[in-house]
Amino acid sequence: MKRGEPRQLARGQAMVEYSVVIAAFFGFTVFGWPFLVALINALHKYFHSVYYVIQSPIP
Repeated sequence: MKRGEPRQLARGQAMVEYSVVIAAFFGFTVFGWPFLVALINALHKYFHSVYYVIQSPIP
C-alpha cells in the first residue's frame, strides 16, 4: 500500500457522505414545499380571523 491511499479513500468517503446529505436536504425541501405553503396560508387566515374577532364591535 502506498502512503497516500488511506487519505484519498477517506476524502472520497467524506464527499459521498456530503453529497448524500445535500441531496437529502434538497429532496426534503422540494417535497416539503407544498406543505410549507399550505401551513403559511393557514396561519395567515388564522391570524386574520383572530384580529377580526378582537376588533369586532360586539362585546
